[in-house]
Amino acid sequence: MSTITHEAEVQRQHPRYRLPMRCLHGGTPVSVIDLSVGGIGVRTGVIDARPGDIVELVLIFPFNGYELTLQVRTEVRYVNQDQSRIGMRFVDVSPRQHNLLRFVLDAYLSGEVVEAGDVLDVVSRRNEGKTREVPQRPKPQGLVANVAYHGRSIAGYGAIMGATLLLLGFIGMGVFQKMYMIPAQSALITADLVTVPAPSSGQLTFVAAGNEVQAGEPLLTIQGPQGSSSIVIDSPCDCIVQARYNRPSSFVREGAPILVLREKTSTPYITASIPQSDVLRFYRGARAVVEYADGTLVRDVGIEPLPTYSDADASAGRFLVKLSPGRELEDTAIGQPVSVIFDTFSGSTLGTAAGKVNASVSWAGAKIASLFRSSDKQDDAQQAAKKPETSGDKRIATLK
Repeated sequence: MSTITHEAEVQRQHPRYRLPMRCLHGGTPVSVIDLSVGGIGVRTGVIDARPGDIVELVLIFPFNGYELTLQVRTEVRYVNQDQSRIGMRFVDVSPRQHNLLRFVLDAYLSGEVVEAGDVLDVVSRRNEGKTREVPQRPKPQGLVANVAYHGRSIAGYGAIMGATLLLLGFIGMGVFQKMYMIPAQSALITADLVTVPAPSSGQLTFVAAGNEVQAGEPLLTIQGPQGSSSIVIDSPCDCIVQARYNRPSSFVREGAPILVLREKTSTPYITASIPQSDVLRFYRGARAVVEYADGTLVRDVGIEPLPTYSDADASAGRFLVKLSPGRELEDTAIGQPVSVIFDTFSGSTLGTAAGKVNASVSWAGAKIASLFRSSDKQDDAQQAAKKPETSGDKRIATLK
């Protein structure tokens, strides 16, 4: 006799199994035909029910000396008097009840259960297997073995601690740079330059040829169009010719740059621009670090008095800062780019508190050092007083 019965998919979703089990209805035994995860089939005669009725049943699974009782609620789906069969569907089944039914049916279907009592053995094999004891590592014997054993442990912990500190330092440095470092958007070496434009359109008949011009010397002469009168422009100062844009005999338009002059007394300096959003942080206090193109690094570069924030800066989205170079610069360095980073930690709340703590520690250290020096001087004075007086290599005893 087959232990599995199949029906069409439109009639049943789960296959039915014939298991050696018992069923009770109101304390009266009911003959079980088959069982599935979704329902049960029983014989007619004991249960008087119609399709749609709710029937309480008690399912009993016999184990080796034990019985598992499961109380379920079922709904009558059909009553077939010709086959003496009542088909019922489980309703209000809890997840634990569903898992138990699934376990029993899967074990029976896989062949692990030949008799109902074998279910207990399957459960024991699946869930109560003995764990294999792992032998303990023998303890090291001798001084060298103990040192090597503990040394490996210490080295491992040290490596982990070192990696942790390195990671924390990396994160801390990133946070510090994000909060207190302002890299300049652009920075270059410049000077106070004067651009001499063409006063009118015409032909250049004269341009100063030397690298230096004295105050009052002619810089350029322009012959007006159609033979009009010439215009002569004199040097406003003792200047150095920094750049030339045109040569004699060239035709220029009005306003075109001809020469760029730099006063001899002026020295090169650095201009750097910072983002508009960092202006307030910069005003609270900042220190500049400049790196030149040749790799020279200059720290604590002097910052000139901060200019006011103009509308032109707001429209350009930047803020220009003037810095002293911190080193001697040649005239040829004018126009070279540099790297500038502003450190605003000293002007922050945390930096101010750290500065006060450092000042307090320095003051306490100076006080302690002065006390020790004072004590040493007193000891030297006492020792000098205890020494006998001498006169010409002869000791003079003091009589009391």
